[in-house]
Amino acid sequence: MPQQFRKDFKAGKLTAHVRRKENGVYEVRLQYNGVKISASAKCLDDAKERFIGKLEEYIGGPGEKKITSKIALTEYMEKWLETVRRPSVKEVTYEGYYRTFKNYICPALGRLSISEIKSFDLQELVNRYSDDGKNRTAKKIYQLLAAVFAHAVSDGLLPRSPMEKVVLQRYEVENGVPLTREEEAAFMAELRSAPTIYRQAFALMLYTGIRRSELASVEIADGWVRLTSAKQRKGFKEKVRRLPISPMLARVLPLIDLDRVRLLKPNKMTHKFKEYFPEHHLHDLRHTFITRAQECKIQRELVSFWVGHSADSSVTSNVYTHFESCPELQIELMAMFKYEL
Repeated sequence: MPQQFRKDFKAGKLTAHVRRKENGVYEVRLQYNGVKISASAKCLDDAKERFIGKLEEYIGGPGEKKITSKIALTEYMEKWLETVRRPSVKEVTYEGYYRTFKNYICPALGRLSISEIKSFDLQELVNRYSDDGKNRTAKKIYQLLAAVFAHAVSDGLLPRSPMEKVVLQRYEVENGVPLTREEEAAFMAELRSAPTIYRQAFALMLYTGIRRSELASVEIADGWVRLTSAKQRKGFKEKVRRLPISPMLARVLPLIDLDRVRLLKPNKMTHKFKEYFPEHHLHDLRHTFITRAQECKIQRELVSFWVGHSADSSVTSNVYTHFESCPELQIELMAMFKYEL
């Protein structure tokens, strides 16, 4: 049993008092409209659970404002996504949230009301994807549900969030795996023999390190690749970055129809990439660029600057500012990005 515990317990907009009796039993109690409501258990969490149950029995009588709601989670969540989330994030981010909602949450929870859904239901949903090794999907589901239930509590629809007890399984984040020199050489041979529009896009990403969502903004002129960074939050000024054309990119640039490449859909590119590289993810092209640049002895901070990594300290920020004001230095160092396959 915990030696220290909070003596106040928030249940929706109400605050109950928690005490530990001499026999070790925890009691949660509250006086509501002259009615004493209390629950006890040897485990603090169990005492809180029982208290919530008793509280729900009292609240919701004639003339009282109900603390639970019969509104369907899917109905409430769709409205929450549209009115709360959408205005504060980029459209591509919102589309990702909505896909998670439609593809995973709706089929699992159907038309269940917010008050019907229990922690066990939500834990089983998250576990279903974690157990299948789909940890990123599990995390997206967990984060969305935690946010929407927290909002429902603040709206007074629930006394507390059932997500409080849901546990997201730990997992090791997989780092990108760069293409081997052999894989890169084979891909370049395929590009020259059959320069499909997707191979053109992948070659451009390979030799610039840009993200798939940045491809639509790419412009190439006067020896430079110019684009709008994708990692800028909505409401902040767009950040344009650029990098010199490398010798490796110059070799394949005549094969790339940039006007057509810019029209490709990011999700379609991700699926198409698996046809060419079943053991890799599209983001691995970015890791390949970074790895090759380091193999060519190019300064790590400059590579981070080119690929749009955020400055992580005042020192790095100063270095980035120096690079921005020294295009000649960038061109000189990008000339080192040259190797044989």
